Parts: sequence; C-alpha cells; structure tokens
Amino acid sequence: MIYLDNAATTQMDEDCVKAFVEYGCNVFYNPSALYKKAIDASSAVKNARNVLAKSLGAKGEEIIFTASGSEGDNIALLCSLRAKTGKVIVGSSEHSAVYNAALELKVRGYDVIFAPCDKFGRTEVEKLSELLDEKVVLVSIMHVCNETGALNDLAAISKLIKVKSPRAIFHSDGVQAYGKIPVRVKELGVDLYTLSAHKVHAPKGVGALYCRSGLFLKTFVYGGGQEFGIRSATENVAGVVAFASVVEKGFSRIKEHYDCVASLRDYLVEKLSDNFENLKINTDLQKSSPYILSFAINSAQGEVLVHCLEDKGVLVGTGSACSSRKSTKRIPQALGITDDYAQGMLRVSFCERNSKKDIDAFINALKESLEELIKYQNKSSSKEDCILSRLKKR
Repeated sequence: MIYLDNAATTQMDEDCVKAFVEYGCNVFYNPSALYKKAIDASSAVKNARNVLAKSLGAKGEEIIFTASGSEGDNIALLCSLRAKTGKVIVGSSEHSAVYNAALELKVRGYDVIFAPCDKFGRTEVEKLSELLDEKVVLVSIMHVCNETGALNDLAAISKLIKVKSPRAIFHSDGVQAYGKIPVRVKELGVDLYTLSAHKVHAPKGVGALYCRSGLFLKTFVYGGGQEFGIRSATENVAGVVAFASVVEKGFSRIKEHYDCVASLRDYLVEKLSDNFENLKINTDLQKSSPYILSFAINSAQGEVLVHCLEDKGVLVGTGSACSSRKSTKRIPQALGITDDYAQGMLRVSFCERNSKKDIDAFINALKESLEELIKYQNKSSSKEDCILSRLKKR
C-alpha cells in the first residue's frame, strides 16, 4: 500500500514506538503519586515538556500537553479571552477545530468575523488589516493551511495586530507546520501555538499548546490540577515521552526532509501536468509548504477517486480528514473554486519516507481510475453510482 495522506496522520517512528512501549508497560506509573517510580514518570513528562519547548524557542512552563491538536485549538480560543465581548477574527480557511470553536464564541456573544483568504487558502493580509481595530480581542490564523499547504506570514501578521489591535491575543494552529518548517514562537510573535503529535510520526491522542508566559488561560478540564490547572487529567506519560522522542530524533533534520519532500512535490506537479487535462492546482507552488499539494479534476468526484485509488493500493485524501465525513462547501467556497472543480478535489500529502516510485504509482492509478470512470459514465449504473451507493451503506 502506498500512503500519500500524511497530512491526515503519519506512521509512528520505530524509536517512538519503543519509547511508547517503555513508558506504557514498564514506567507506567501515575506521575502524581509519591513513590520513586512515579517520580521517575513525572521527571519524564517534565523532560518531554522541555524538549518541545526547546524546539520552539520557548520555556518549559509555556508548554501545555493536550489530547490533540483540536483540543489545543479549543483551549486557545475558548479559554484565553478575559473580555466578555469584542471582535474575534478567524481565517476563513481554518481547520474545523478553529472554525467551530469560533462559531461557539459567536454563540457566547462575541462578534466573530472570518477573514478572507486568496485562492490558495492564504489569509489576505490587506483585508485582514481592514478588519483590525481596538475592539479586536482575539485573532486566529493558521501557520500552514491543512487543505492546500499555503504558508501564512505570521511574523508580519503579528506586527500588524500589535499596531492596530494591541489588546488582541494572537493564536495560530501550527499543526501542519511543526516539524516540517523551522518554528520559533518568539520570532513569529504568537501568543498561542497549537501542535499535534500524530502529524510527525508520534502517537495519536497527544498534542501540545504553547502559551506565552504571562497569558492567563481559564480552566478547560477541572480535576486534580495537572497541566498548570488548565487541563486536569492523569498525564499521558507514554504519549508525551514518545512525542518528545520524535522531536529529539527528527527535528534536527528538518531542512533535509524539507528538500526531499519539495523534490517529490515538484515531480508530482510535473507528472500531473504531463498526463492530465482539465486539472486545477490549488496550491501556490512558490509560497507554501511542500508537504501538501491540492488539485482538482473536473471530470470526477474526489470522493469516488479516493476509493478507486484505494482499490489500486494508493491512499490519498480529499482534504482535512477531520471533516471528510461531512458534506461541506466551506473550503472550496473560501478558495473561490467553481462548482465544476469543487467536487473533484484531491489532496496528496508527503513525508520524507515517500519516493518518486510512489508518485509514479499514484499517477498510473489515477490514469486508470479516470479511464474506468469515463468508460462507465454513460451507463445507467455507473461505477461512480456503485461506489457512492456502497459508501452510503457503511
């Protein structure tokens, strides 16, 4: 099986698995207990916190472990505001965790505004600037768009916010950036920054939120006071230690991995251009993360193509896996994609373990899938209808 959906999740690193097993089976003790073995577990959590902090140019006490990137986004938006009213600005192409948390803030009485993005999913800075004023209390703009790979200039946005909305808190969902491009939170000027472990070959069910020193967060989970009283729960020792092991092992090779993936992305673009007509690239090839390529074909539905490709041993996505089970036009509309292409969106996302052979196999599988769909499209019971019927029964 060829896996090209790494923006959805990644395979766990072998050394990460060893760390997970060690702290899940051997050093399995509750870090809040008083005996020595529990203190060892507590020390392992503290070390993991410091490892993540160092990778961001932050301090250990600025790292809050969470159960996921989505939870980190929710804490950032729902627990950071001290003002009970005000304007909240969120990018229109944000991950559903941020988008739906923003809708909750709207229910709570905040004036929520979605800042426009360009056709690649990048927040339009000039239009964002027009929205900023002294009434703004929170801004959330993702670092790398999970749909297209578009890269936002957070440092420039931060400077703009500090001038026009000096009391605003600035959050960024960094899930698709962390571990793939260098991230130094102080240079970016963010107050809050979300991480997820399973996007970088670490376990699912683990994430982290950077929270700038001096910024007060309200309690999200009440209990025993773990994670500085913000998110109470017995710490996921195995998960956070495994997460830190990946950071220590792989993050020193970010540049090497970036160059490898950039070469693969460019090779795929070349192959797509050579082999397919009526194809629209949704990714800005000059100003984006090379780890994600989004494109659309106007002759087939993306959902159908995903399952055709799966039958041929190739796994890709149509977009964010978190919203793949819901019918939504939000992202295509935000990107300005016309209806003839909106249904045919595919997202190919890489990691450093992929190869050009994987790309060749994908191209061949895509050609075969489209040929099959064209062959059946004029029949009363088309392959598309059969596949969609099968999906509805799941």
